[in-house]
Amino acid sequence: MNYPINNIPDFYKARSFNEETMQQVTKNTYKYTNCGAWCATAHDDQCEVIGVKVGSIVEGSDAGTEVHTLKFPFKLKDFWTALDNVEEEAEMLWNEANVDNENYLNES
Repeated sequence: MNYPINNIPDFYKARSFNEETMQQVTKNTYKYTNCGAWCATAHDDQCEVIGVKVGSIVEGSDAGTEVHTLKFPFKLKDFWTALDNVEEEAEMLWNEANVDNENYLNES
C-alpha cells in the first residue's frame, strides 16, 4: 500500500496480515525475521502514540541494533525499509561478535 499511515489501525490494515493488536504485529515481526526483530508503538514525552519503532537485540553478543522510529504519517514501504535495515545491522553485529571467535576456536 502506498497511502500514508496516520495511526495504528491504519498500520494494521496496511500490513494486510489480519492483525488487530501490536502484540500480534510484534509476534509476527519476531517470527518472520532472521534476527528476531521487535516492533512497538513509539510515544512522545506525553505518552501519546506518534508512530511505530523497530529494532532487535543481537543474540550471542552484548549489542542491539539502532531503534528505527517511524512517525505518523509514514508509508508501509518505510516500515519495510527500516525492518530491512535492522536485519542487516543485526547480521553485521552478530558476525562481529561471533565469526572471529569461531575462526579462533577452530584454529586452536
